[in-house]
Amino acid sequence: MNEKYDSNASYNVIDPDGVKIGEVVKGVLYEGAPDYREVFGTIVFDGADDGLTFEHNGAVFELVLKQ
Repeated sequence: MNEKYDSNASYNVIDPDGVKIGEVVKGVLYEGAPDYREVFGTIVFDGADDGLTFEHNGAVFELVLKQ
């Protein structure tokens, strides 16, 4: 995946099982289905990310650009 992270974009957060667990909006991670309004933290990329993924507590999550 050669996509670059856009800190102004919105993404769905997909867990290793393929289930949506949250959303990233302008760098802020939200959880709490179905409306995803609970702030969980911020997403920061240092330029060394492998595509649009991030690791948290040993699990790798995929960021999928929202259309």
